[in-house]
Amino acid sequence: MGVLAGIHAVKHALDAGDSVDELLIEKGKRHPRINELIHLAKKNGIRFSFVPKQALVRLAEGVPHQGVVAKMVAAGAMQSVSFEDWLKALDMDSVPQVLLLDQVTDPHNLGACVRTAEAAGCAGVIVPRDHAADLHSPVVAKSACGAMARLPVLRVTNLKRCIEQLQQKGFWTVGLAGEADTSIYDAKLTGATAVVMGSEGAGMRRLVRESCDQLVHIPMPGAVESLNVSVATGIALFEINRQNNAG
Repeated sequence: MGVLAGIHAVKHALDAGDSVDELLIEKGKRHPRINELIHLAKKNGIRFSFVPKQALVRLAEGVPHQGVVAKMVAAGAMQSVSFEDWLKALDMDSVPQVLLLDQVTDPHNLGACVRTAEAAGCAGVIVPRDHAADLHSPVVAKSACGAMARLPVLRVTNLKRCIEQLQQKGFWTVGLAGEADTSIYDAKLTGATAVVMGSEGAGMRRLVRESCDQLVHIPMPGAVESLNVSVATGIALFEINRQNNAG
């Protein structure tokens, strides 16, 4: 069972109809927005209780809770299906996009990438069991802002093998690498596409990089050498959307 901490994250989950099991509210906390959350919980038949502040601090694991924590029925779709079963059932006629994250160990970045992938209409996000932030972390859940309850987040043991399976299914796999010769805006990225992102520091691991069908870079006229991984993810996914819509 996962948790969401903070007024905005919890309200987003309640508004979206995500699987909130229970609302925990700090005893003695008075705020109009918390009253709004209680009203939404009552409206949706979700139980709520008032608990000491320390209980929220413990559950939130360092995330600012603002007096409210939501216990979720499940921390997203990540436990509901295996990668192999998910891939087998995937409708390729829908021209799906998939996001793969290699070595994204910062929970804020991982959560933001999941949120971006959901906004871009991805069919799923794939992360390695190792070399990744803890998917159950409240920080990941807060950064994802409810997206983990609506988008399959699949964990695999071997990312290289996963890429090969996606290729066999019919995906074109594209890795983002600053040193790549081809600009993302010059690459033809229509059809079923799997986008592979590495961490901001180390990037993709060598075997993962070599498994990609194509490497592309995002042109940056400014002086900065790299983008935040969630920002780069958004640019890549929405460029693919643009090309598919234009086609």
